[in-house]
Amino acid sequence: MPSLTVRELSVILKDSYKSVKTVEFFGPSGDKATVTLLYGTTFSISDLYESPSDPRSPLKSAAVCREYGINTKFQLLESLAKKDGRNKVYMNSRVAEAAVKQEAKKQRMALDEAQRLEAVELYEAEQSRKAAKILEVPESTSSE
Repeated sequence: MPSLTVRELSVILKDSYKSVKTVEFFGPSGDKATVTLLYGTTFSISDLYESPSDPRSPLKSAAVCREYGINTKFQLLESLAKKDGRNKVYMNSRVAEAAVKQEAKKQRMALDEAQRLEAVELYEAEQSRKAAKILEVPESTSSE
């Protein structure tokens, strides 16, 4: 795979940034990167160096790409952010008990809310029946 330096990448971005599709950073500190062009051509960036002040830093390179509107991906961060479906691991028994109690509380609150809504509906139905009876009473007195 051909490789470029960060400086050469910045020249490409200045000249034809619309031809760059994505930039993907690999490795624990993002010190390896692959650039994919719209036509499917890929090449790597060879001189990335993790530093807070060096312009060859992966984060600074990603910032430059974002300024041009190019999609960037950090594979390590995305893999850490994915949820793999495993259950939570509790190191402390109190934390585990609290989680069980919180879940029970959520279920109780949902049940209470359902009962409250049912009571409100019954109350409104009763009020409408009373209103209907009140309206019927004057009609019967006027016919006498």
